[in-house]
Amino acid sequence: MRKSLLGIFAVICCIITGCNSYQGDFVQKSEEELAAMEQQNATAHEQFVRGNYSEAERLIRNLCQERTVSRPLYQLELISTLLMQNKTAEAHELMIKLQEDLEVLFDKEAAEKAMSVWHGEVNKVYHGDSYERATLYALLAMSFIQNGEYDDAIRAVKNGLLADADSNSEEAVEDYALLSYLGYLANIKAGRQDDAAEYLRSMIAAIAKCGFNLNDENGNRISGTCFDHLTQVDPNVLLVVWTGDGPEVVCTGEYEEVRSIVRGKNFFDRLGLQISDSNMLFAANNLADIDYQATTRGGRLMDTVLADKAMAKKGMEISRNILLIAGTGLMVAGATCGLNNVVGLSLFCSGGGCFILGGTAWLIGSMMNPHADGRFWHNLPGKFYIIPLKLAPGTYNLMTTGYYNFDVMGMAVGTITVADNANLQVIHLPMMSQGRNARQAMETCRDVLTDRFIKKADENTMLKELK
Repeated sequence: MRKSLLGIFAVICCIITGCNSYQGDFVQKSEEELAAMEQQNATAHEQFVRGNYSEAERLIRNLCQERTVSRPLYQLELISTLLMQNKTAEAHELMIKLQEDLEVLFDKEAAEKAMSVWHGEVNKVYHGDSYERATLYALLAMSFIQNGEYDDAIRAVKNGLLADADSNSEEAVEDYALLSYLGYLANIKAGRQDDAAEYLRSMIAAIAKCGFNLNDENGNRISGTCFDHLTQVDPNVLLVVWTGDGPEVVCTGEYEEVRSIVRGKNFFDRLGLQISDSNMLFAANNLADIDYQATTRGGRLMDTVLADKAMAKKGMEISRNILLIAGTGLMVAGATCGLNNVVGLSLFCSGGGCFILGGTAWLIGSMMNPHADGRFWHNLPGKFYIIPLKLAPGTYNLMTTGYYNFDVMGMAVGTITVADNANLQVIHLPMMSQGRNARQAMETCRDVLTDRFIKKADENTMLKELK
């Protein structure tokens, strides 16, 4: 009997500890440790949004030191901080390394661990959602264009389009207009007009899928739109303005097994740029709406696996309750009949057996973990505004203004220096925090006015009824 109990204990220990170990060069982390790392990542994001990029970089670099299953995510976060600090060369090298890792980095044991009923999805190597991978390729394509490596830029665009099409939603295929525009730009720089025209058609189709048609009913290009500027200049500067809060992953359900992507908060619906004393130039909308890309993708195979895990865990809990209730009833009935007769003793022993089975069901159910993966790229904006410019070498004052319903929501001023070379210069400008307070104040004011209007209407109705 003692050996049997030791054998059962050994099996349970094997299940608990054996599933926690896997081979490869990854540093093993428990789910609690991975959760603590995510908390530090959230802290780094707070610093990022506040503009404390050096502090955000320090926190994220600590997370990148070990090769954990979450390191690809933290490398994505690090890329954002490097771009905001104009550390383009380091960001470029990291993007190349990371895109290679995302294509080939896979740990079988870690994946099996995430798929098992005993562990949450967070144990698998992070590869990101389709919108995250597509955005990484878009940033990499910009970097290649800046370096004059146009063939590599086009390859990055094609990889990004494949990542964007990695969805169960047929309507979502190739609707990331920014990728098509970068393909157009790379081909223009390489002198391939025919290929550029094909990417331009793809961009127009992608924009139409997002709800803005650039062609009339006869297929002719509509002039006078904010998209005209994208093709009217041969730029030597590409401004990339980061605005709004990016999409977030939320895990809901009884066991947090339902993984959903929710839109962030975009504080602007248009963006204007003024260079020194020139006229205001409005950036193109819908070219890179990351919130749209994130929330229009299809489901994942893993969602079904997590639902099955949750169903199995719920089944164990129901079985536990039934067995414990039945065990209690049988033991009470046995005690009532008396344990000195066969019937009473049989009922009492049957009740004890139900308690053992119920306890086993409780143990197995408590070990099951259907928790979905809540990791996501925090340091992404809700939207990129892309503005190509043709400027002579020199230093320029910039003023970017964000609008919502023609009201000014936020402004940012600064300077840029245009180098005296033939390559395209990509400049990333942060406006992720501007507009937040103004938008909140506007919505609060609107709510107050709405309440006053309703109250006034109710008072008028009461006066009419009294008369």
